Amino acid sequence: MTDSEYMSLREAAWRRPLTADEKACLQSYLLVHAEAQQDWDRETALNQVLLNLPDIPLSSNFTARVLQAVELDDSRANRAGRSNPWLARLRSWLPRFAVAGLVIGLGGLGYQRYHLHTLSEKAGSVKLVTELASTLPDVQMWQDFDAIAKLSQATASDARTLWDALETPAVEAK
Repeated sequence: MTDSEYMSLREAAWRRPLTADEKACLQSYLLVHAEAQQDWDRETALNQVLLNLPDIPLSSNFTARVLQAVELDDSRANRAGRSNPWLARLRSWLPRFAVAGLVIGLGGLGYQRYHLHTLSEKAGSVKLVTELASTLPDVQMWQDFDAIAKLSQATASDARTLWDALETPAVEAK
């Protein structure tokens, strides 16, 4: 016999006396499981006491009173649930608001980091331009740029003439 069969025999003993076969199965179970013997003895004693109690007649309005108590409990539960429908809606939307707030907060933080990064890049560019501006030659040098650009278009004979012109003053200076 298994434990579930023992429990079903216990429940059967609450409602009716056990048959001879059930008693035999129970005795074999109790021989194997000695710890269940004390439990079975208590259960049997309790069943005997309950059987010896006199039957008390129910009042004529017992059913009506039970149904009234059930309706009262239901109405209390409904009032508790209906007391503040906005609060119930808020509770259902609260996780959604929390997620939306988190997304908006992280988005704002990301935008701020991007904005600070672009500002630092612009500041670095301005710093680089100011440093390079101090190392560039004077503006006067760039005024003769057009004449120098036209020299590259001159032919070889023009270049020889120009070279001779440049050497002559150097010889006179000596």
